[in-house]
Amino acid sequence: MPKRKRVDEPAASGTIFSLIDGSVDLLEGLVLHNEVISEEFEDELIAFVQSQCERGRNGELKKPTYLRASGARSQGNQREAIMYGGFFDFNRARPGKRGLVPPFPPLLERLVDHLVTKNYLPSEVRPDSCIINRYDRGDCIPPHVDHSSYYRPISTLSLLGEEPMLVGSRFRTVRSCTWAPTCGQSIPLARRSLLVLGGNSGNIAKHCISSCSGPRISITLRKQPPPDWKPDASELVGKKGVQRTKQGNDESRVIGGVNNGSAAFPQKKSLSGSAKTKKKKMTSQVGRSVRVSAVKQGSSNETRIDIGWKRDSSDNQVNNDKSAKKGSGRVEERKGKVSEKQARRNARRLEKRKQQLLHRGCN
Repeated sequence: MPKRKRVDEPAASGTIFSLIDGSVDLLEGLVLHNEVISEEFEDELIAFVQSQCERGRNGELKKPTYLRASGARSQGNQREAIMYGGFFDFNRARPGKRGLVPPFPPLLERLVDHLVTKNYLPSEVRPDSCIINRYDRGDCIPPHVDHSSYYRPISTLSLLGEEPMLVGSRFRTVRSCTWAPTCGQSIPLARRSLLVLGGNSGNIAKHCISSCSGPRISITLRKQPPPDWKPDASELVGKKGVQRTKQGNDESRVIGGVNNGSAAFPQKKSLSGSAKTKKKKMTSQVGRSVRVSAVKQGSSNETRIDIGWKRDSSDNQVNNDKSAKKGSGRVEERKGKVSEKQARRNARRLEKRKQQLLHRGCN
C-alpha cells in the first residue's frame, strides 16, 4: 500500500498590523492569532503554572528557575517568573549561561508542537526557551526590545486575563507603571491569543505591558542563540567605555575592546548625598587646616608642610553682631504684625459684643 504524502497545513492567518514612522514600517512582522488553543488546554496550562509558582514560593523551585522581585524598588514588577530551556539574565537583559534551568516539561513540548504544527510558528525557528510570567493587579513590564541574539520571531501566549500590549518606538509615561504610545499602537491580547513579533516589530519596535487590571499569565517562547554564542565586546564594557583586565600584576585598560597598554588608575567613586552633605559641613567650619605632602625626587624622605589658618576673632564678632541684629529685627517685625492682627481681632469681638447687648436691651 503506497504511503500517503504528508500535506502541510496552510499558514495560519491572523491580524496583520502596520505603522509607518518616517520611511520604516515599525509593525512589519507583527501578527496576532486568536483562539490558538482550546479552553481545556488553557485550563491545563493555568493549573500547571499555578502549581509551579506555588512550588517556587515554598522553596521547591530554586533560582534562577523561579524568580520573584520584592521590596520597595520592585513596585509594579513583582510578577513571578519561571524559566525553562534557557536562562535569561534579567540584570543584563541578555541570554545567560546554559544549563542553569531545567528543559521543557512535556506540557510545554506539547504546546510548541501544537503551535508549529498549526503553522502559527515557523518550524525552522522552533522555540527552545520559555519564560512564564504570572502577573497580579498592578504588575507591568517597561518598554524594551528583546536581545538581538534571539532568533525572530518571538511569540507570547496570553492566558487567564486580557491586557493590551503597546508596540511602537516612543512612549510617554502616564503615571507609575503606565505608558501610552506616542508613536505606536495598542494591541489587545485576548485569552488564548498568540502575538508573534517578527521583522521590524521584533527588531526595532519596543513593546511593553502597562499596569495590569487583574491576574494574567503570559508564556513567551524564544529560540536561543547557538551554544557557542558569547556577548559582544561592547556589552562587557563598563558605563564609561572602560573595562579593567589583569595582566600579571599590572592592570591595563581595554577601551572599545582594544587594549591600549596604559596603566589603569582607579576612578574616584562619586559621593552619595549624605557624604556630600558631610563634606560640605566639614569645609564650612571656622577653623580649617590643609596638609600638603610633597615627595622629593631621588629621595625616599617625605617632606610634609602643614599650613593652618584661622579666622580672626574680631571678624567673627562682627559677623555675629550683624546676624544678631538682623535676627532681632525680624523677630520685632514679626511681633508687630502679630500684635496688629490681635488688635483687629479684639476690635471685631468688642463690636460683636456691643451688638449682642443692644439686641438684648431692645427685647
